[in-house]
Amino acid sequence: MKLLRALEDLFVRLETALIILFLSVMIVLSFLQVILRNFFSFGFLWADPLLRYLVVWVGFLGAVVATKEEKHLGIDFLTRMLSPRALHIVKIVIDGFATVVAFLLTRAAFQFLFEGIGEGETDLFGISKRIYFVIIPGGFALIALHFAIRVIRHVHGALGGAETEQAPDPLP
Repeated sequence: MKLLRALEDLFVRLETALIILFLSVMIVLSFLQVILRNFFSFGFLWADPLLRYLVVWVGFLGAVVATKEEKHLGIDFLTRMLSPRALHIVKIVIDGFATVVAFLLTRAAFQFLFEGIGEGETDLFGISKRIYFVIIPGGFALIALHFAIRVIRHVHGALGGAETEQAPDPLP
């Protein structure tokens, strides 16, 4: 379980670092565009499409981190009424269902990526559009991974393991 938690924490650190990087680029580039357009009547043509792609990436990465931190949608009124073992069992079912749904969304997103976007379609800097949209199936796959890891932790907890309900925040 320690190895699993360490691996998940590594993923969260990488995901969070990407969010910080992309948000920083978005802020600087947006500010620069405003200054250039308002004071110099000039702007970078590639900046607006890049910002749109970065919004998609930040949105999906944020959803991935929210899933790991259990900050996504949830109904917690049952948590006050159930025993710890029963709560683990309920969470196994819920997180197992969420894993399956996220996996199916991953498959559908890969289908979109390879059938909906032509192989030769390029956008900014001559890069394939598939590269810009790879975050869609990648994001759903990471969400499925985080849910699957939680299922494993709850199975361990339901079987009498010493797994705590909520892990300490790995980020400083």
